Amino acid sequence: MRTTKQRMILLLLLAGAALGPACSRSKPFQAKTSTESGIPVVMNPGRPLHQKVLLRLTAEKSFDGREGGEGPLPAIDSFAVDRDGTVFVCSEKAALIKTYSAAGGFLGSFGTSNPDAGDLERPQIVGITRDGELAVESSGHGMLVFYSREGRPLRTISLAALNIFRLGVDSRGRILIHSYRYVRPNVLYYLRLYDSGLEEIKTYGQYWEPQSVGNDFYAYLPILWWAIDGRDGVVYGYPQRYELKVFGPDGAPSRIIRKEHVPPALTEKEKADYQKEYANAPYMRIHFPDVHSAFQKFTVDEKGWIFVMTWGRAAGAAGYWYDVFDENGIYTARITLASMPQLWAGERLYTLDADPTGTPILVRHRFEWILH
Repeated sequence: MRTTKQRMILLLLLAGAALGPACSRSKPFQAKTSTESGIPVVMNPGRPLHQKVLLRLTAEKSFDGREGGEGPLPAIDSFAVDRDGTVFVCSEKAALIKTYSAAGGFLGSFGTSNPDAGDLERPQIVGITRDGELAVESSGHGMLVFYSREGRPLRTISLAALNIFRLGVDSRGRILIHSYRYVRPNVLYYLRLYDSGLEEIKTYGQYWEPQSVGNDFYAYLPILWWAIDGRDGVVYGYPQRYELKVFGPDGAPSRIIRKEHVPPALTEKEKADYQKEYANAPYMRIHFPDVHSAFQKFTVDEKGWIFVMTWGRAAGAAGYWYDVFDENGIYTARITLASMPQLWAGERLYTLDADPTGTPILVRHRFEWILH
């Protein structure tokens, strides 16, 4: 495996992590707390708690999928990290999963596209259980396949009856599915939790979207996003408003997080870039909203901190602004990151970056918050 050159990245935060009162503040921060139907609600102001700290990232290991007799992976599209640091990387195009030790040693691979052998077609790694079973959505077969750490198929669950937008598996083997059905002229989306036998446990939420009909296409619609936290709880938000709902591992609501928010307007460049994607379909009538949704996506770290990807970009910096909320729902920091955080595990941050040729690879970083 190619050795990754150690690199240090210092990211200036306009608002920093909760590292103590030494951080200066331009004005007093005050989050308002209340309850709704017995659920605690935290209403945050538009400015974060702390000011000016540095986040230091050091890339310590990359995983590019070049090892093994099958040849290099064309790209790494999804991955999982076990409790001992074992890394599983997956290529949808190659229908292969490769396994590495925490130190980066190549351990083996499995895959191809033979469903009778428990293998894969257009796979995505969607979780790993506390027993070390790797959950893989084989979307080409309409199945969820569970593998041993060594790549031995253990069992399959048919997903053919569901229209799946995105799914995940928690450490208990429960399945969180974001699905949809057509109720013309709209589309109804659901977020539901199922047990390992695909019996429904809980519906977290649902929302409607206009269905693109004929030559009409609706761009930049808000899309529900969710994440499974380190305790098998769920955080989800539908960014029609700036609101995150936090649920415990038993499915009970534990907190609602809100933030004062003024949605940014779509720029002419964003519209032009979007239209370029449909340049080969000039008959399409693309409908743009006047403003963006409240946020794009988010991830949750091991402590329950939430990193929300907004639509804002810092002048002269790559990537987007991220709003950071601590485990109590307090708007703690605002940071810029060149790559979206994919996973916080074992006091490390994993991102999907690009190598010098532009091929997606997995990078593991050490990270440290520093007062500035």
